[in-house]
Amino acid sequence: MKAEKIIAIITGPSAVGKTTIAKGVLKQLKNFKPSTTYTTRDKRDKESEDKIMHYISEKEFRNMMDEEKFVEWAQVYGNFYGTSRQALEETLRTHNVLMNIDVQGARSIKKKFPRHISIFILPEKIEDLIARIGQRKMSKTMKNLRIAQAKSTIDQAEYFDYKIINYNNKAEQTIEKVVKILNKY
Repeated sequence: MKAEKIIAIITGPSAVGKTTIAKGVLKQLKNFKPSTTYTTRDKRDKESEDKIMHYISEKEFRNMMDEEKFVEWAQVYGNFYGTSRQALEETLRTHNVLMNIDVQGARSIKKKFPRHISIFILPEKIEDLIARIGQRKMSKTMKNLRIAQAKSTIDQAEYFDYKIINYNNKAEQTIEKVVKILNKY
């Protein structure tokens, strides 16, 4: 009998290293595939994502919402993000899925999919997280918003299955901890 596939969720505050960790995990675990995300945000220079990204207009996004094409969606920092229901269901037929999503989306997936594992990535120190956000190319207002949001996001860590600290300059160790957890699936 073939084991049912699982959704692995990686979440945590902005600038904690979720994307780096998810990309590293996907390189090592071939039985996991990335989720497919639609977003209204602009594509970044030298985009390097750990998930399949489709950049669409807000009107297109809202139409997809109305047509219930997302298994979860959220508005984060003024942009919409949503996970394709169809792509997720198709991928789960043959592979486990790794999702790098915000805590809103993570809570939604946890409710809808009983076969999941959730991993919350924490910073070594909040000051380091604030410094990383400060180095990003964005307005001072957006940096302040992300810092405030990061602090409230960290307060939600207790609601996730695993909590892993991403120590500064030790992303490979964090990736290995996540791989060890997910190797069970």
